[in-house]
Amino acid sequence: MTSYERWSLIASFSSLLVSVIAFGALAWQLLMLARGTSQDHDRRRKQATMEYLTANMERRKVLFDEGIPNERDHEAISALISLSLAGDEPTTKLITAYLTMFNFLAVGAQSDAFDPEVIDEAWGGLIIAVWNNYRPWAETQRQVHGEPRVWENLEWLAGQMTPRRTVTPAGAGGNLPPQGQPVS
Repeated sequence: MTSYERWSLIASFSSLLVSVIAFGALAWQLLMLARGTSQDHDRRRKQATMEYLTANMERRKVLFDEGIPNERDHEAISALISLSLAGDEPTTKLITAYLTMFNFLAVGAQSDAFDPEVIDEAWGGLIIAVWNNYRPWAETQRQVHGEPRVWENLEWLAGQMTPRRTVTPAGAGGNLPPQGQPVS
């Protein structure tokens, strides 16, 4: 091997090494960009979730003022459902408006626009209670309209929420039901 061939081989390998290092640096930058983009998406999704929940606190208050009972007042909810199923149109519209708010939240969670963990932390027990208490009404609406998908997003969301209180805490006097269960 001549010295020219030797130097050509060294130059080729050096050029290859520089290309590999440059490619590695580019791959590293792309990885960091992907991580940054993912973190930004997560932050924006959590922010959007909190904004939706906050905006709907006022909407819930309005619905409470119009006659929606507390989410854990099983007897009052049963009476409201009975009134709706007896044909009271304003009551049916009231329940529909109330459940639609939660159904939209569920659609946002399913489509990755809202963060399910934030929903669970903020309203998890509430959503479980809403679904448990309004389930008979929702199932009746499915039958009446011949549409098994009515309120399925809310049902899905309630299934994703984590019950946190499975026993009555000591000293609670036995008046707290397990989280997500109807009030007896």
